[in-house]
Parts: sequence; C-alpha cells; structure tokens
Amino acid sequence: MKIIVLFSIVFLFSSCLKDDKPVKAHQAGTINTVQIEIGYPYTNQVYYDCYSNKIVASNTKYAWDLAFECAPNGFHVLNNTAKGEFTARVKNMSFNAVNSITNLNWKWDAENGNLDSTAIGDWRNSTIVYVLDLQYDALGNHLGYKKITFLTVNTSEYSFKAANLDGSEEKVFHVSKNQNLNFIHFTFSNGGQSLALEPHKNEWDLLFTNHYHKFSNLSMPFVLTQVLTNKHNGVLVAEDNNNLFQSTHLSDTSLNQFTNNWDEIGYDWKIRNSQDNSYTIDNNKSFIVKSVKGFFYKIRFIDFYNNSGIKGYPTFEIQKL
Repeated sequence: MKIIVLFSIVFLFSSCLKDDKPVKAHQAGTINTVQIEIGYPYTNQVYYDCYSNKIVASNTKYAWDLAFECAPNGFHVLNNTAKGEFTARVKNMSFNAVNSITNLNWKWDAENGNLDSTAIGDWRNSTIVYVLDLQYDALGNHLGYKKITFLTVNTSEYSFKAANLDGSEEKVFHVSKNQNLNFIHFTFSNGGQSLALEPHKNEWDLLFTNHYHKFSNLSMPFVLTQVLTNKHNGVLVAEDNNNLFQSTHLSDTSLNQFTNNWDEIGYDWKIRNSQDNSYTIDNNKSFIVKSVKGFFYKIRFIDFYNNSGIKGYPTFEIQKL
C-alpha cells in the first residue's frame, strides 16, 4: 500500500504542550514483559496503558474511515493512516460537478501527528470539496472513493455531506463530539455511523498500529507497523540509542530531550531483512515515555514474533522509573 506524508518535525518543549504536573515520590516498578497482538497481516489497532500495564481497547484498522477532533474548539479531521488513506482537495468546483479522480493532487496527514499539517486542513469558511480514497479492505478489494464537503462544526457536533463520485448515496452526516476522547471515529459502512473506538483520553499512552512513513530515498511512501503515542493528551517520548536501558533511572530523565511527535517510537526499533522480509530487533534502541498520568517509563523492544514464529506481535520490556 502506497502512502505519502510530510517529514516529521521535531518539537521542543513549548507552551503548547500539556502542563507538567508534579508526581508524588514513588518506588521504581519491576520490569514487565508485554506482547501486543497486532497480528499478521497487521490488522489490529491496540491501545495500551502504561500505568495499569493493560491493553485497554482494540479494533481492526478497517473499522473506520475518518477521525474527528473532540476538543470544544477542535475542527481537525484525520485520515485513517492505518489503511493508508489519502485525500485530494478540489477547489472552484461544486459538489455535484466533482465526479472523477483525474488530475487530483493527493495529500496526506503529517506522520508526526501535527494537526496543522493534515490532508484536509482548515476547511472552515470554505466550500472545498474533498475526494477521499478509502483504500482497501482485508481481502485486497479497493473500497472506492467518497466526495465530501464539510458543513459546520461547533463545540458539540460536526456536519458534513458525502457521496460516491457518481453522486449516489448522497447524505448529510452528523458526528457528535465526545469530550472524554481525543477523536471520535466515523465509518461509511452500514450507511455511515460514528464509533467510539478510542479509549478515554486519560486511560491510554501507546497505540500499536499500521501508520504511514515516507523514506527520503524513495518516491512513494509505505504503511508500516508502528507505535504511536497519546500525543494529543500530553504523552512525551525520548529516544535513547546507546543501549542504556538497564542503567536508566528517574534522575536521568532530565538529561533527555522529549518530543510530542506521536511517531517518535515509530517503526525503526525493528530492522527489516529485504531478502526474506524477516525482522530483527535494534538492541541499541530504548525509549523513555512520560505517560498521561505523569509517570516515566523506560521501554525496550525484544521481539516482533510470537511463539509460533508469526510476525506482528511487538514484545517489549517496560519499567516505571
């Protein structure tokens, strides 16, 4: 599957990050080993909470098409990066006149989760018509295209109009915001419906999923198995490339540069063998995660396979600092 996205932008701490909250003194935790079942061919999206050391929700990547920001002033709409969706903007044409994908300029959400760099962008106060490529289902069948125009947004609800390119199945949809979530999801399946797939925004830290990445030496992008963060609710990550997992302590966190890029953990903790498409783990990499609850955890990956030798099962060690 082919997808493109802007390069990740490295963010330093700024006033836009979630305010720090003091954490009470506590003892370091024990090292736990966790295995996440994304499965092969990388079907599941799995939400994990560091504090409880539990999977708190999961869904298939085929369950949804768009995600709507739930903040009271939020207006951003995301593509399904796990499926590799992309969107084209069609300006100066009416909704009814848009009926082809010829000469469209496809765009993609920024891979680092920057809401200022989405494919749909700021649609407010405009009459832009968008064409969404729904990509493929689990059997490899192309799901077609939808033309969309976004109508309204307020503190509690979105409205938008969508149809197939031939004008069939035209309908106005309403999506209610949920203040407990970062995003509410939407699918065009079954006539269109909203889905609360994401856990409560204060109850997860990491999302194991497919997500797209653009390599600098290739013209086309790819969907890769990655680890994203709950960046929109304050999760931060620092990467360590010196294999200091065992000797890292809470006092060391002040020496690290943290970022809120949601793909900071990303994909490259594993190394792909291009000859047989197998994977090994990069033993030099480890990560420190500042969770939604303000605790710090160190993480290192130890495997990408389950006991049956099937890939798509990220396995990692985690310890509260």
